[in-house]
Amino acid sequence: MSEKIVIDKDILGWADEVKGTLLKGYDKNIIKVGSRQPDGEPPKLPQRSSDKQIASFCKDNGCDFATGDSTAYIHYFDVGVKTVRITRYDWWKKADKPIFLIEIVSD
Repeated sequence: MSEKIVIDKDILGWADEVKGTLLKGYDKNIIKVGSRQPDGEPPKLPQRSSDKQIASFCKDNGCDFATGDSTAYIHYFDVGVKTVRITRYDWWKKADKPIFLIEIVSD
C-alpha cells in the first residue's frame, strides 16, 4: 500500500463518503481526477485523463488507484508495470458498484 492514492472520476462521491474511514491510510495524499488540489492548483490529472495516463501517473508518482472500472488495470501493463495487485476494496451502496484498489507490486 502506497502513501498516495488517485481516485477515479467515476467514484468521487464514494471517496467523499468514506474519506474519514477507508482512506485513512492515505491521509492528505489523495489525488482526485479532475479536481483542484487543496492548495488551489489545477488538477494533477485533468477530468478527461485516460486510464493509460492515470496508470503512467501512478507508476511515476508511486500512487495506488481506486476506481469502479474493472478493466483499468490493463493499462498498467501498457506503461511498463510488470505486476499489479487488484483488490475489491469496498462496495459503493449508493451507486451499487464495487470499488477496486489497484496497487503496483513491481515495475
